[in-house]
Amino acid sequence: MQLFKKLNIAAFAVTFFLLLGGTAQAQVYTVQPGDTLFLLSKSTGVPMEKIVSANTLANDQILAGQVLLLPEKYIVKSGDTLYLISRRYGLDLQELKSLNGLSSDEIFVGQALYIPQKSPYRRITVRKGDTLFLISRAYGVTVQDLKDLNGLIGDDIYPGMRLLIPHSAQVPATAPERSGELPSRGYIDRDAYVKSGSGIYYTAEDRMVLAKLIHAEAEGEPYDGKVAVGAVVVNRVKSPDFPNTIKDVVYQIDELGLYQFSPVEEGRLDYITPNKDSLSAADDALAGVDPTGGALYFFNPAKISNKWLLSKPVLYKIGNHVFTK
Repeated sequence: MQLFKKLNIAAFAVTFFLLLGGTAQAQVYTVQPGDTLFLLSKSTGVPMEKIVSANTLANDQILAGQVLLLPEKYIVKSGDTLYLISRRYGLDLQELKSLNGLSSDEIFVGQALYIPQKSPYRRITVRKGDTLFLISRAYGVTVQDLKDLNGLIGDDIYPGMRLLIPHSAQVPATAPERSGELPSRGYIDRDAYVKSGSGIYYTAEDRMVLAKLIHAEAEGEPYDGKVAVGAVVVNRVKSPDFPNTIKDVVYQIDELGLYQFSPVEEGRLDYITPNKDSLSAADDALAGVDPTGGALYFFNPAKISNKWLLSKPVLYKIGNHVFTK
């Protein structure tokens, strides 16, 4: 438990992150004996529900030694939009809306928003099949350290739950340069990547980008059609003919200067809020579910005249989409 003796030396550790021209002050608080969420909210001025949401707490119970990320308060200024604020702080737009309980993109001057903090700890998202034991083995830490850092009493965790990983943890895997593995170009934060059941590495941002694309391209399609759209992106990441991250695949512009997906070209993707089915379909595709059998392209034959695409053999057809390789 030496790690947590060190953690308790200081109540607040303040770290500054420079993000896309904006400075986000990350307040990291280690819970002390006698602390409650009510007292912490009162002393910091951050509403209890914002602390709960920012840390995905199951309830308002906190434990000594637990680490909490305290959102930063931001007052909307003239010229601000949610999109610009999210880009300034390097956030996903939906994450910003979710923390602030916003159902639309409308904000007003003088409005108080709370900015999710970037964690100085590694932060992972629990996947289907994960257990504390498996996570502890993957990162080379003890189950008890995981429980203490995250304020867990029992061993129960659930898919979608976010866990902090101690500083002493190891990176669970390194990877070759090519597809399905970590990108090799320039600096990457390897700790931000999770290896999926499909074999590719992805970040929380990649997962959200994939869900947004699925929602934009297949909102009215059957569920398997949504998963199929996600599978095309995953298959492209694996292919040597396409970029090797989800985000780069989705936002790719080819050698002819053409976007690969119309929602990106039209500028709609960043403003889309994926629903539960789209998020679930993204998770299934990342887990390796592929109804198409390896498709790299999909299209609505009623809406295109591209002879090259129309001439390719059909691997799978569902709803309004045809999938081909």
